Amino acid sequence: MEQAMPIVSSTDIANKPEVEQLLAAARAVIAEVPYCWVVTCAQDGGAHARVVKAFPNENREPWWTRWFLTRKLARKTAEIRNTGRVTLAFQHHSGNAYVSLAGPAELIETRSAVESRLEQVDDPAGALTGQLIAVRVDADQIEVHIRGVTAEPWGHGRTLLARSGDDVWRLLPS
Repeated sequence: MEQAMPIVSSTDIANKPEVEQLLAAARAVIAEVPYCWVVTCAQDGGAHARVVKAFPNENREPWWTRWFLTRKLARKTAEIRNTGRVTLAFQHHSGNAYVSLAGPAELIETRSAVESRLEQVDDPAGALTGQLIAVRVDADQIEVHIRGVTAEPWGHGRTLLARSGDDVWRLLPS
């Protein structure tokens, strides 16, 4: 059986305080995953999940701000408008790392917010122009499961970080 490559090397995270180590490992996973699941709260209290292309933060935004595009009239858009929150789930192709970001989601209808991201997707005929809205997610919680970084046995329990009002990430008790 082929050994999976580590997501982050031990030298990358050695000697870092625990929260910084977890954040660095989460950044490394997210940087390698172009598509993520966006999970919204359904009107009946359930959850809806679908895959979206994740876009990184813009200049001067916190690293944990992520963007995606959706149709203006989609159920997803209505659910975001109703709750104002989403969860983005990133699964690394190795199967050894999972990171979820949860936080407030804002619907951004400015043309530049959509077009700057639309240039990065495959829409050669411009068929989606005018139908899309940008969604900005500002993560205030991060759940991390990364083999070799989070506690063993891997995938059991939870490793959850929360960002406080003073913009500092803290590890929450299990």
